[in-house]
Amino acid sequence: METRKSATAKPQAPIALLTDFGIQDQYVASMKGVILSLQPQACIVDLSHDVQPHKIIQAGYLLWSSYNYFPRHTIFVCVVDPGVGSERKILAAKTRHFTFLAPENGLLDAVLSEEAKFELVEVSMEKLENIVPANVAPTFHGRDIFAPIAAHLSAGLEIQALGTMRKEPFVHSPFVHGPEDVTKAAILHIDRFGSIITNVRAGELISAQKKIKAVAVGSNLVSRWVCTYTEAPENTPCLLVGSSGIVEVSVKSKSAAALLSVGTETPLKVYWQ
Repeated sequence: METRKSATAKPQAPIALLTDFGIQDQYVASMKGVILSLQPQACIVDLSHDVQPHKIIQAGYLLWSSYNYFPRHTIFVCVVDPGVGSERKILAAKTRHFTFLAPENGLLDAVLSEEAKFELVEVSMEKLENIVPANVAPTFHGRDIFAPIAAHLSAGLEIQALGTMRKEPFVHSPFVHGPEDVTKAAILHIDRFGSIITNVRAGELISAQKKIKAVAVGSNLVSRWVCTYTEAPENTPCLLVGSSGIVEVSVKSKSAAALLSVGTETPLKVYWQ
């Protein structure tokens, strides 16, 4: 097995991993092994590995809802990559406080649509000669490309060294703010408690109540607003504004998704006031 060259020893930035790999297989551990081989003192945080397989929009939401709570200079390594091995590009983005590494498949849209300014680099394999192994597995870029890049970025490598700078593009926001938006209402995520998290951002509770009459989740119409989960009546799906400022559908002490028999692909429709 080829030995990778060690990254230069410098103060290390934390590395946060976001994947759809789960934890029953060796994939996440292999990525961590590569990072620790290059940076033995690396601080690695698991953002989540329970993204539904290939569910890019869900990964984007999980990243967007958590990244601002991390220490400055954290490197977010996002590997939800159904196009692995194809001609899809790998992007490195640097905002004022954070660095992101992800496939070019829309995963970073939610974050970058929030950032006033950022640098964007298209990763070039020609620039990675001293970073990645000579024989990159076409089915596991997470281990052979993303992980070693993350280790070097953590040690202080600038993203400009990874490839070609791109002009800052217009990034389409995946969120819905009102009836005039082109973006369609959708379910971004169903959390462990069964709460249905939408892509609708309607402000604080009072503002949301004034804007939204009801939300249809599949064939289920939900119109009752509550401020907290416990405020809801028993067995009654309700609307609330969650901790990320997004409209959710929840049921007190039960799974709204199970009660309504819905999944992340279930159609969503907002009835605006």
